[in-house]
Amino acid sequence: AAGESRQVIDLIWGAVLTRFVSLSSGRLGDKFLSVGRVQSPTLAIIVNREKERETFVSVPYWELYATLINGGEFETQHKKGRFLDQAEAEATRAKLGKTGTVKSIILGKRSEKPPMPFNTTEFLRAASAIGISPSNAMRIAEFLYVNGYISYPRTDNTVYPETLDTKGIIESFLNTEFKEYAQKLLSGKLQPTRGKKETTDHPPIHPATPVKRSQLKEDEWKLYELVVRRFFATFAGETLWETMAVTVDISGEDFGANGARLMEPGWRWYYSYNLPEDRILPKLAEGQSLTVKEVNLVGKETQPPSRYGQGHLIKIMEDLGLGTKSTRHEIISKLYSRAYVHGNPIQPTKTAFAVVEALEKYASTITKPDMTSKLEKDMDEISEGKITEDFVVKESRDMLGEVFKDMTKNKDLISEALRNGLYEDRVIGTCQKCSSDLIIRKSKKGSRFIGCSGYPNCDFTLPLPKIGQIVVTEKQCSDHGLFHIKIVNKGKRPWEIGCPHCNFNEWQKKVEEEKKNGLVKEPKIEVKKIKSSKTKRNSSKKALKSSQLEQSI
Repeated sequence: AAGESRQVIDLIWGAVLTRFVSLSSGRLGDKFLSVGRVQSPTLAIIVNREKERETFVSVPYWELYATLINGGEFETQHKKGRFLDQAEAEATRAKLGKTGTVKSIILGKRSEKPPMPFNTTEFLRAASAIGISPSNAMRIAEFLYVNGYISYPRTDNTVYPETLDTKGIIESFLNTEFKEYAQKLLSGKLQPTRGKKETTDHPPIHPATPVKRSQLKEDEWKLYELVVRRFFATFAGETLWETMAVTVDISGEDFGANGARLMEPGWRWYYSYNLPEDRILPKLAEGQSLTVKEVNLVGKETQPPSRYGQGHLIKIMEDLGLGTKSTRHEIISKLYSRAYVHGNPIQPTKTAFAVVEALEKYASTITKPDMTSKLEKDMDEISEGKITEDFVVKESRDMLGEVFKDMTKNKDLISEALRNGLYEDRVIGTCQKCSSDLIIRKSKKGSRFIGCSGYPNCDFTLPLPKIGQIVVTEKQCSDHGLFHIKIVNKGKRPWEIGCPHCNFNEWQKKVEEEKKNGLVKEPKIEVKKIKSSKTKRNSSKKALKSSQLEQSI
């Protein structure tokens, strides 16, 4: 009943809001703008992160390093860390002498507990960390499950049930390339870790039967191996590190260095992904004199918050109650297919900005996670028998009614905001012939091209590929001032075209060369790396009037 309710609610919300926004923006047909109760708050998270980056003001700071000699060399950093005053940093550097004295040595040990069993969210995050997107990871996981290689991949559970024959699963790997790992686990007591969430629907993701590497494709094996190694790691012991913290006095200024050495690999022997390297410091004694080889003052700037990777975004969605274990990767995939975002880490397009800003201003409920999270909790309570399906569906209709009322009241303002934003996302740069905007356009026959907004007074054009989503990036050609573009086709790697003008020039040169050589067949346009500089697109471009925009679509 909960699953059916979710489908009904998503269908109602998606159909009503998508139609409204698509009509308001003039984006119909296969280029419609989709809106949804989970999709829109997720897109807002991405857009708002990008706004944080754009408004971030970098602050300069300085770090002071000293390289010391004791047989070998090792680097220390001033204990102050960041100097916000350059004059202070330079004065500190100037006072440093040629020798230092070991002031203190603190030896210690640090342990790392083994990981919890895989639920869907953690599995997708781990897959993303090894270069497999959540949508591809789930597709491959379903293939592995259908073929009996792993357990059901859609689960919130992080506790192995007592009915699961974990020892038998480990024993099944004694005649595989994981033999050594299985033998070591079986030589001791099998006590798995337990996560925070225990459910009765499905066990955590684990290997079901062994399979040979040669029977799977590369990415299929990578994910299967990930599941096997994670399963083994949940039965292993802690990882132990030996640590060393050294403080050195140089002319009355404290400098420090930290070392770490792996003593007992524990669970990291089985699951070695992202294993930190040892940081070995030389043998030292308190009071020992050291030679200062060199001192470096390094100027840096604070950096804006990083964009979200797909794995990180899935975790945020889970924390905010957006979507379910079965749908989160699909939501992210949809954002890519609708050309709302591109790249990984995820970067929103101007279309995404236009949609989110219009909704936040005139119907903010749809961009906040609160309402969606409330409905998700209600649907969980349907499964528990606490409330009825009819109650939740009616509640969602009432919520939708309020949202739709706000949107209808501001229909014209929403339409203007969307059309202006959509126009900006189609601007490639400035026409070198007349200084008007060069924009992505469509001919009467349906072919796409880059044309001048000054048409018919200016007829400058550049060709574009016939198929695929066109994404305008932030990179800008240093020769022509045009923004680089890439073509996104579902299931394929993005085609990095680069500067469309440079690309067209290269294609023309090749055609001429082949004509000279007597070849009839014209070559396909090839992608060539063009020297470029990253710049921010001019967000202050003036939009065409609605009538002009409609003519250019």
